[in-house]
Amino acid sequence: MSSELWVGAITGLGGAVIGGAISLAVSRQQIKDARSQRTERAARDAHRRSLDRRFGAYADFYSRARAFRNSIRSFRPHPANPDAVIHIAVLARRAHDASALVFLVVESQETADACRYVVVMMSKIQSALGESEQASDWPALNEEMRAATRVFLAAARQELEVGSERSA
Repeated sequence: MSSELWVGAITGLGGAVIGGAISLAVSRQQIKDARSQRTERAARDAHRRSLDRRFGAYADFYSRARAFRNSIRSFRPHPANPDAVIHIAVLARRAHDASALVFLVVESQETADACRYVVVMMSKIQSALGESEQASDWPALNEEMRAATRVFLAAARQELEVGSERSA
């Protein structure tokens, strides 16, 4: 065999080895990129699920707290209607129950504090139901409950970035 044939064979074999090495390097880089993309997508999906859970919990709590607030707006504490007091107590219990999920999924201290403020106000109003000495405080309690629900709504919107320029 001539040396030219050996040089051609070695050159061809060297080219195949170099081509294989390049192919291997490129495929490893593609695998790393695919892994990175999957990780990023998983993180985005987890964030989206967390946002959806918090949004659902906050919306449920807020709607139940608003139902409680709406029931007390027209309530007159003296003389107290026993059926109305029972209805208000049921609405308060539903809002209290919904607050449990809020405390499980909340991510900001402001939202947790605002939820706690609403729950405290509902308890304060329930204890005032039917107490004649607090009948004069009823408008102030109504106003404080309105303020509490607005504080919660603002904190939840800020945490979820709803209605802010960042969500646009």
